[in-house]
Amino acid sequence: MLVSLMKLLKKYIYLILLLCILILSFRVRYVDPLSLADLKPWPDALEYSLSAYNLYHNHIYGFQLFGQYYPTSYPFGYPLLIIPFYAIFGSQPYNAVYCSLFFAMLSIVFAYLIGKELGNRFTGLIAALFVAFCPLNITFSKYIMTETSSVFFTLFICWLLLKAIYLNSRKQMLLLLFLGIVTGFSVLLRLTNCLIIPPLLISFLFGKKSKAWSVLKKETLILFGIILVLIPLFLYQFYTFDSPLRTGYQMRYPEIFGKFKCFSFKFFTHPQHVGYPNQDNKRGNFIAYLFAFTGLERHFYPASMIPLILGGGLLILAKRREHSKQMIFLIFLSIYVSSLFVLYSLFYYQSDRFLLPAGSLLMILAACGTTYFIDKGIFKSLTKGSIFSLTIFSILLMTIMQMVVWNYSQPKSPWIGNSQFKLIQNINKYIPNNAVIISEFVHITAEHYFTQYAKDKRVYISLSNSHYQSNIPRSPIKPIRYDKSKKYSFLFLSDGTLNPRTYNFIWLTLKRGVPVYLVHFPKNPLCTKLFPFIQRYFSLIEQKGDSGLFRLYLKDW
Repeated sequence: MLVSLMKLLKKYIYLILLLCILILSFRVRYVDPLSLADLKPWPDALEYSLSAYNLYHNHIYGFQLFGQYYPTSYPFGYPLLIIPFYAIFGSQPYNAVYCSLFFAMLSIVFAYLIGKELGNRFTGLIAALFVAFCPLNITFSKYIMTETSSVFFTLFICWLLLKAIYLNSRKQMLLLLFLGIVTGFSVLLRLTNCLIIPPLLISFLFGKKSKAWSVLKKETLILFGIILVLIPLFLYQFYTFDSPLRTGYQMRYPEIFGKFKCFSFKFFTHPQHVGYPNQDNKRGNFIAYLFAFTGLERHFYPASMIPLILGGGLLILAKRREHSKQMIFLIFLSIYVSSLFVLYSLFYYQSDRFLLPAGSLLMILAACGTTYFIDKGIFKSLTKGSIFSLTIFSILLMTIMQMVVWNYSQPKSPWIGNSQFKLIQNINKYIPNNAVIISEFVHITAEHYFTQYAKDKRVYISLSNSHYQSNIPRSPIKPIRYDKSKKYSFLFLSDGTLNPRTYNFIWLTLKRGVPVYLVHFPKNPLCTKLFPFIQRYFSLIEQKGDSGLFRLYLKDW
């Protein structure tokens, strides 16, 4: 009985270890969506979650602002992925974070499968471990953004490539068509994912020797699958923006769309910055951006992983005749990583998060290097090559320890603390159905978070308009639908002056006896800054049982 149990354990030990990695990774990544109350969400997260909400409920691809639907800046691939999670967990915008978490977990599985394909199950396990505890990957598992899904689709495409390139049957034709469809859909997630297409097609030139006509037929089939998926995107852009090649991002930010930086060798420019025209960082920086690829950029991967990456690449090159599949992987990785690096080094918007898919492939290469080095010595014998293997093993431990330390230093939630969300829940109990609510929330967010106890009779006013909302041009973007039943405004304009139109609305509302409430978070800089100005125009009475809710009354002049 014990012998059979040991055999069974030995057979499935790697799957058990992979399951342990997945469970631990889930524990590190998971945050309660209710704590993501999005007081200050990224514009990307706001557009993705709300466009998915409108697509799911109203069958309109756009987001609502000032009672009006506008086309989004991004393609509709990611909102389509969010919709199933709305159907399962509910269509509150914060539940879209489950989509990021789900694809982050799937990425770990496919890192294991690629590592197993390139080496053995131990290689797959190391690859899964690296991807599972990549600090930047963990961070974006808590954001409603395309980073984790882009990583998954990159790994999935790479795995399909390794599976399809050496098949010679009708199954290969179906697999190649499916590979093209998956690649096309990855472009719908993020337009820059089109950089996957050239390395994908070039890799087939270095596969199993076959006739030129056969290679051309395979690549044509992949391109057919890609174009098939992109046709709806071209039709949408033609209908919405009057051109199949004009994107929402180009319409929203014409001053930076397609703009590239001039070249610079300055060492001291940090790679994580946004180069909008009103900022000083307008020069592309190869050296500073290279820090992310060399592990010197914090929270990407430790610098100790570089010897493992270089070792994996050199060993594949040294044994390229024996390891043809590994060579295909190295070619695909090299072209894709170089393309990403060159594009984003020169692009007007620089951030290391764009390198995350390439970083995941490099981590798999590091896993290959680790396996090749360690397997030759420490796990075979303690004679020849053991010192070198022990050195590599110690580097592996250093890498894992550094990633654990980084992850431990990360904030538990990238948005707001649980205490603030509990405050919101408590506030809801004190506000009647027909109230006017002034808060630091943007209107769209307030509409979803202050309607848990009452529906559709409240009016939401933001303290001040953000740069993101004031930056949306009204004229070049055609509204899709206008909802006259809801009108939103700001109490203060972006320059800090009082908005007279909103003030008159509040004044008339109070005259009619309708209650008006101010939600004040003491630790929020915006609310703290504007609170004295509100006291200048209105009398404020704090509500019992809650320190963050004030009722407004007209001042007796």
